[in-house]
Amino acid sequence: MGLSDTVRKLAERLPKHPALLVAVPVLTLGAYGLGGLWAIAVIALAQAGLIGLFLLHRPGQSTQAPHAPQSGRDTVERLLASYPEAVEGDGLRGAALAVRLDDEPALVRRHGGRYVTALKHALGLRLGAALREQDTFCPIPGGFGVALCPQRHMDLGAVLAVARRVQSQLAQSYSFEAVSTWPSVSIGFCLSPRAARLSGLNMLEAAEQAAEQALQMGPGGLYSYSAVDFPLQLSGEELAELRQALENGEICAHFQPQIDAGTGRVSGLEALARWEHPQNGLLPPAAFLPRIESIGLSPKLAARVLVDALALLRDLDRAGHSVPRVSVNMAAAELRNPHLADEIAWELDRHDIAPERLVIEILETVVADSDDDVIVRNIARLAGMGCGIDLDDFGTGHASIANIRRFAVNRLKIDRSFVSHVHEDDERQRMVAAIVSMAEQLELGTVAEGVESVQEQAVLIELGCEHLQGFAIARPMPAGDIAAWLRLQAEPEAARPADAQGG
Repeated sequence: MGLSDTVRKLAERLPKHPALLVAVPVLTLGAYGLGGLWAIAVIALAQAGLIGLFLLHRPGQSTQAPHAPQSGRDTVERLLASYPEAVEGDGLRGAALAVRLDDEPALVRRHGGRYVTALKHALGLRLGAALREQDTFCPIPGGFGVALCPQRHMDLGAVLAVARRVQSQLAQSYSFEAVSTWPSVSIGFCLSPRAARLSGLNMLEAAEQAAEQALQMGPGGLYSYSAVDFPLQLSGEELAELRQALENGEICAHFQPQIDAGTGRVSGLEALARWEHPQNGLLPPAAFLPRIESIGLSPKLAARVLVDALALLRDLDRAGHSVPRVSVNMAAAELRNPHLADEIAWELDRHDIAPERLVIEILETVVADSDDDVIVRNIARLAGMGCGIDLDDFGTGHASIANIRRFAVNRLKIDRSFVSHVHEDDERQRMVAAIVSMAEQLELGTVAEGVESVQEQAVLIELGCEHLQGFAIARPMPAGDIAAWLRLQAEPEAARPADAQGG
């Protein structure tokens, strides 16, 4: 093998075996042994070539932009889809972030696509260092999508803190091929799965839309996703399908029983919207309510559920079943109807149902935030007619005692975030006890919703909750199944089928 062949072989192996640099002094000694200026010159050139190759290919300085270890988009989206809508279960909540490189087109024009590819790789490594080990991220157009693993107290302030930490970590100087830049990123984020669904999006898609708004704010922008900013756009075919489903009864009320905690007897039913889709089967509210709300069909749906509820109560009366009341939900959109009280009064009369047997459930956020005179007047008129007023999701909307009195509330529905695992959590037990105590002082009733186990049921009874509702009692069921369920509950417990005991 000649000297040139030896140099070539070393050059090929050097990037993977930098220890071969020891060949440099060996070649030098060989040059002296061979003698002659020509040998020394050749060896000098070989030394320069070997050292240059080492500097060019040494670890961490590859001319190729490697790929950071990241999850695929489908993995991130599946993880985000599993996040709870609000604080529940173990009190955990997650969020989605979309991190976008500012001025990417300008960077490409100025430094080339190869440079920007290498920059994104470096930013991916920095992003991984800025996140917790349990968080995950993936490439998206112009940057990265992030799934923040659920944690306690994941609120707006916590997400903003993460976003600013990411921006700070990614803003450090970056050098590649003798060119240095100081990159910046804009971040959009989505904290609420429900807000995303209002526009037919998943959380990552919603965060990406928010990131587009953040980019418009200038370098280092931050923007939170809101369904108000990004209204849902439906095709004519989708609109027609929803209207037809409401007209032909595919979308109708299912009913979930409530029981008296002291006696175990049925104390009421809550009407809940469900869609019996001809192709897709039974659809939960999250699959269609956001679309109905976005196109202004909520009042039509509320009217449908009201009629279904009153018709069921009338039919149960005729069949000899004793169900004291039925509850229907009214959102702000329905409560703004100036003719709402008159329409409800007409339906009550048409179905021969006393107003006292109809309960109107309103969200605590409506009571806490509303200064709408129409809403106030409607609720006052309904209460004056004798209808019950339940404050739904109590504990999440910061309603004042003054507003509870102002809206003539009769009962507080304790939010499921306080009910879930109440038998294992002393803090939740104290919260429920405080709500029950306040309700007693204000002469209000209480309903604990989301009761899913007999252990939760036992603790809630001990804490003084008057009424219970949840899977531990019964799941929502079609109107046609209620009578059979009531007959089953009237039988002695020992005579019931094993799978029917405890709901």
